Amino acid sequence: MIKEAIEKIEAMGAVQQFWYDGRPYTTKNLFAVPDSQPKVLRIGTLTGFVDYIEANIDALPIPEGLLIHVEDPLNVSLTSQLSTTFKERSGFIRAEKEPFKFPFGQFMDVELFIIRMQSMFIQDEVTETILKIVGNIKDGTVTQFRDDGVTQQVTAKAGVSRVAEIPVPNPVELAPYRTFLEIEQPKSRFVFRMRSGDEAPVCALYEADGGAWRNEAIARIREWVRERAKGIAIIA
Repeated sequence: MIKEAIEKIEAMGAVQQFWYDGRPYTTKNLFAVPDSQPKVLRIGTLTGFVDYIEANIDALPIPEGLLIHVEDPLNVSLTSQLSTTFKERSGFIRAEKEPFKFPFGQFMDVELFIIRMQSMFIQDEVTETILKIVGNIKDGTVTQFRDDGVTQQVTAKAGVSRVAEIPVPNPVELAPYRTFLEIEQPKSRFVFRMRSGDEAPVCALYEADGGAWRNEAIARIREWVRERAKGIAIIA
């Protein structure tokens, strides 16, 4: 009796497979043991990404069987084609750019704004104009801000007694360091605003391109990589 009970329990615990309507079914869930996967190498530049492919120190099947995926302006990865067994991909290397950390839409004091404009944007005539305006406005020099919703006028002391009207440009086209440095940084439109603060004027930049710069950055990354990793399929 005990032996029969044990055999019955063992039979109940066994996984059984059967076919119904042309498809296989099992009486219990089965969990496949996946093939071992390589640890993804993570780097911070497109140059290193391409150097890895060119050196091919891991003896990958280049160019067949590989896929380059430009995921977004900050991430590019190299993966394998789908495996024949479980339809999985192996990841080999990923280029990751640190996110851009300019606080768009937030007002900040003049000194901090100048530092961030000089260190986080491509310097050109537009940044020079903005920096001149902001740099010449100091504590106690602003007497009035006029804003019609489109343009701004800052009334500021230009001397001991003279008052000058300073136009604030809007919108402005700027190129922040928002993607990999190997490619030309895409420009986009921003709204530049100033207003009186508690003790001194404050400044802010608002994004005004609806995120179109992302598509442009992805396209530039794709072309940059395509020229240097010839023959490998690339999607974006």
